[in-house]
Amino acid sequence: MRKLIVGCALVLGAAFSPQPAFAIKEFGEAFGKKYVEASKNEDFKKLAAEAKCNVCHIDGENKKKRNPYGEALHDAGFDKDTLKPLLKSDPEKAKKEMEAMFAKVEELKAKGSDKTFGAKINAGELPGGDVKGKQPVGKLVSFVSTAADEGFKSLFDGKSFSGWKINENEKSWSIEDGAFVCQGERSHLFYVGDDKPFKNFHLKVEVKTMPNSNGGIYFHTKYQDSNWPKHGFEVQVNNSYDKDPRRTSSLYAVKDVAEPAAKDNVWYTQEVIVQGKKVTLKVDGKTIVEYEEPASAKPGKDFTRVIDEGTFALQCHDPGSRVYFRNIQVKRLD
Repeated sequence: MRKLIVGCALVLGAAFSPQPAFAIKEFGEAFGKKYVEASKNEDFKKLAAEAKCNVCHIDGENKKKRNPYGEALHDAGFDKDTLKPLLKSDPEKAKKEMEAMFAKVEELKAKGSDKTFGAKINAGELPGGDVKGKQPVGKLVSFVSTAADEGFKSLFDGKSFSGWKINENEKSWSIEDGAFVCQGERSHLFYVGDDKPFKNFHLKVEVKTMPNSNGGIYFHTKYQDSNWPKHGFEVQVNNSYDKDPRRTSSLYAVKDVAEPAAKDNVWYTQEVIVQGKKVTLKVDGKTIVEYEEPASAKPGKDFTRVIDEGTFALQCHDPGSRVYFRNIQVKRLD
């Protein structure tokens, strides 16, 4: 999600009206009707009118610099490249999507804040802090999970490769804004931070794909120096990659999904739950795949794809694919 289109749409005069310079005037209209016009707080109306773009951005900074509220909307999916075409093809659907995003973000908080964004608006405050961005921009509460989920252990500190090992093409991996980022020649990043293998577990990973990108999340696998991991299963990460029809949350080549369960440019949460011989795959809390391994299952020659035990790995598929992974956490179920 490279281009956030949010607060540059707020001006109040005698009536709420967007300016020609706004990136998406419909966003300004929607925000104005939902929060500004509906507010009985005249001070808030004045603040919103004066803030304009800086309801979501920071005064004097590049518009890629967002305050906490802007970051929350960014992660929720406000993106010019997807929203503008939808506004043209299906305005009512676009309006409903914006309303859903508003509602989702209302429940979130910025790091260090004791109020949700919705509570701040109700209290007559700008949700992202003042126009100078003085409120710290920290990691936001996840829409589905956080590193503090009860019983879960975080596998990634957000700033280093501690506990992880790259097998080949080390330059294919980097860390940006608390996320592993992969783009480059084939490479796999294995979790090696625990000597005890994972058998029954609940794994959560927040993922974001760029258009036409392919990646993967492996479980019950083992470290190997090169090539595609032979051991375990791959959970597909692919919302639009044109060379492979298996979409996000497929249990790769075992139980495949034809329609993407998520969207490019938007963070989503992939869950992998293994208990006994059953594998459950979820996206943003919705079950996408359930697989019960038959008693007759045998390891394949090239790829085992049988329930066993092992570790986790993330996949960098090819130079044209760019995928992000963050907030990686697991709970043992045995």
